[in-house]
Amino acid sequence: MVLMTALVAVWSFLQPKQKPQPPKPAASAETQAKQEPAAPSAPSAPAAPAPAPVPDAPEEVVALNGDGFRATLTSHGGALKHLVLEGSKYQRGEHGKEEPIDLVHVAGGEPYPLSVVASPELGGAKDALTDPAARAPMRIVSRDAKSVVFEGRAGALTVRKTFRLTGKPFELAFDVEATGAQGAGALTILYPGFMPPTTKSGGFFSGPPLDFVRPICRAGTDTERFDLSGDKPPATVPGQVAWMGMDQHYFVAAVLPAEPVGTCVLARGQLAGTGVAALSVPLENGGRELSTTVYAGPKELDTLRSYGRSFDSAIDYGAMARPFALFARGLLYVMRWLEGLVRNWGVAIILLTLLVRIVLFPLTYKSMQSMNEMRKLQPEVEKLKAKFGDDREKLNMATMQLYQQHKVNPLGGCLPMLLQMPIWFALYAALQTSVELYRERFVWIQDLTLKDPYYVLPILMGASSFLTQKLSPQPADNAQAKMMLYFFPAFFTILMLNVPSGLTLYIFVNNLVSIIQQQVMMRRQALPVPAVSK
Repeated sequence: MVLMTALVAVWSFLQPKQKPQPPKPAASAETQAKQEPAAPSAPSAPAAPAPAPVPDAPEEVVALNGDGFRATLTSHGGALKHLVLEGSKYQRGEHGKEEPIDLVHVAGGEPYPLSVVASPELGGAKDALTDPAARAPMRIVSRDAKSVVFEGRAGALTVRKTFRLTGKPFELAFDVEATGAQGAGALTILYPGFMPPTTKSGGFFSGPPLDFVRPICRAGTDTERFDLSGDKPPATVPGQVAWMGMDQHYFVAAVLPAEPVGTCVLARGQLAGTGVAALSVPLENGGRELSTTVYAGPKELDTLRSYGRSFDSAIDYGAMARPFALFARGLLYVMRWLEGLVRNWGVAIILLTLLVRIVLFPLTYKSMQSMNEMRKLQPEVEKLKAKFGDDREKLNMATMQLYQQHKVNPLGGCLPMLLQMPIWFALYAALQTSVELYRERFVWIQDLTLKDPYYVLPILMGASSFLTQKLSPQPADNAQAKMMLYFFPAFFTILMLNVPSGLTLYIFVNNLVSIIQQQVMMRRQALPVPAVSK
C-alpha cells in the first residue's frame, strides 16, 4: 500500500503542467445547437446578414437584494453583471483582505451571463460569443425592489427579459419572450465564464481554487463539464436540457428551464480561459416564451436535491473519491448532526472519529488481542532471527510456523486500518466538495477544507503514527521493521502536508485513540510496555 500510494503521488507530481493554449476561434454555439428542429411548419428564410454593431448607450444598472445574495443587472444586454454572495462565510482572501464572493466571472468584451442571441437564420452572428446583440443596450421597461424588465433586439427578434426575486435563497426567476421571427431559427441563452489561463485545476491531494470555473450542463442522463484549459472542440450534450451554467468548485450558477428543453453546447471562447454554456431552444410560430429559474449559490446537498433533475450531480467528487461519494454524503449527514450539537465542525470531526472507533471496537479489540499475542512471541522471533541470520526465506517460513503453532494471525492488526481507508477517502471527498465545511475554523486553523498553514497537524499526525508503529509488534525482517517504523510515518507525514486539515485532524485523533486503547489493553493483560526510543 505504501509503494502504491508513493507511485500514484510521484506520477501526479511528474505530470506535465498544461501550458495556456494560444487563442483559437471558438466554434459557434448556434452551429452546434441545430440537432433539435425548429418549428417544422415554418418555411425556411434566407440567411440574414451579420448584425451591425449597436451604437453605445449609457449603461443603467439595477440591483436586486435577494435572500443571501445581491444581483446587479445591466442594461447592456439585459444580463447579470454581478452576483455577490452575502455573509461572512461566503468570502475569500484577496490582496490581504476579505472580500465577498462574486459568482460572475467574464473577460473584457465577453457577454454577461443570461444574455441572449438569435441564430444566424434570424440575424444573429455565427459565433454567439462575439454577437454584438449579447451586449447591446436594452430599454428598462419597468423596475421595482423585486423585479426588472428589459426590452431590446437580438438579430431580427424583439426580446423581452424579466428578472424577479422568488424569496428563496440564492434564486432568481428569469423569463424570456422572443417575437418577430420570420422563419425557422433558435434563441440561445448564454452563460459565459472566465478564469486566468494560469489557474490550476488542483492536485492529487488538493481541490481546485475558487477561480477555477467550468461550463456545465445536465442533459438527458448525463452531467458534463468542459475543461477550459485544453483545446477541446465544442461539445453538444445529447438530450433535453435539465439545467446548464457554470461550475465553480464549492458553488454553482445554473439556469433551470421550467421543463427540460432545447440543446446544450459547451465551448471555449476566443481568449484563453474563456468559455460558455449555451442553451438553444427552437422558436415556434414566430416566437417563444421560456420560463427558467436561476440558482447561483453554494452547493448545499439538500438544497440542490430539492430542485430535482439530478441537480446534486453539480457536486464533483473527482475521479479518486467518486467511488466513495455515497459514503461521503453519509458522513456529511452525520457530521452535520454532530455540528448541530457542538456548533463547531472541528469538534464534530473529533466526535466522528470517536464514533467510528466505537463502531469498529469489536474488530479493534480482536486486532489488539492478536497484536498482543504476537508481542508475547517476540522473544521467540528474536531467537529465530539469530538462528537463520540473513536467510530471509527460512526466517519467514519459521516465523509463520511459529504463528500457526500458537494460532496467531499476523494480519489481524491490519483489518481495522483497512476498514478506516474508505472512511479516509470519503472524508476527503466530503472536505473537498462540501461547502458546509468551507471557511469553518478550528483553533488556529482558519479553514478545515485547506491545509494546515503551520503544518502542526501533519507533524503531530506523523509523530503519533511513529508511536503507533513503535508500540506494535515488528516484522521478523529487520529491513521491513525499519521501513514500517521510520519510513512509513515520515512518508505519510509528507503526504499529508497539503491535505485538508480536517482529514489530518481525523487521522491524528484516530491515532491517539488507538495508542490509548493499546496501552489500556497491555496493562489489563499485565504485559510489559516496550520503551519508546527517542
